[in-house]
Amino acid sequence: MKVLVLGSKGKMGEVVIGLLKNEPTVDEVYGFDRRDIFQSFEDVPKVDVIIDFSHPSLLKDMLDYAVSHKTPIVIATTGYNESEIKQIEEASQHIAIFKSANYSFGVAAISYALKKLSPMLEHDFDIEIIEKHHEHKVDAPSGTSLYLAEVINTSLEKRKTVINGHQGKKSHEDLAIHAVRGGSIVGEHQVIFAGEDEVIELTHIAQSKRIFALGAMKAAQFIKGQKAGLYNMDDLFKGDL
Repeated sequence: MKVLVLGSKGKMGEVVIGLLKNEPTVDEVYGFDRRDIFQSFEDVPKVDVIIDFSHPSLLKDMLDYAVSHKTPIVIATTGYNESEIKQIEEASQHIAIFKSANYSFGVAAISYALKKLSPMLEHDFDIEIIEKHHEHKVDAPSGTSLYLAEVINTSLEKRKTVINGHQGKKSHEDLAIHAVRGGSIVGEHQVIFAGEDEVIELTHIAQSKRIFALGAMKAAQFIKGQKAGLYNMDDLFKGDL
């Protein structure tokens, strides 16, 4: 398998490339970054799959290249606006696209648990999310926290209003996401179900970036050869969770 990594000079890109180079099923690895590895996408050799850990500004060029070359994509970049998400959805009508806000297997397991717990606790428990990341992370709240909030909402009888933090009194109808930024925290997500006299907490702590790189590599192996469509971690673990 030949793989192109977008954002190859970033911290995540470097970890992904390191894993891919030691993976027996991967024959060649190429890097693409905004900092002039290739002058344009057309300079990139033909590959079997693209892994994207870059920036939303590269989205249009990446999708144009992938659609014209019928190349599947693993999108690990976050921070897309509604217009960009629509572009991804439109491109998925022509090629296979795997998109997830978080590629760790642990977060996939928490997502599964939330689908079961949320409807059970909907009426008697308040729900909050606290997420922590390093000081250089550009988006807040994180893509993972927004994803977890959506998993919760799609499991409820009545959707909650997702808000950034609190100002004033807490409403049971709100699901607040509290973002903490500082130091070198790799990533921590805590979902809190707070009831009368009892609290349930689900916490995932990322201790290295390797877990995200490993998940993205597994997604690349999965997406190669799939028909056009939009895929996620549920598809990767189908039958296991």
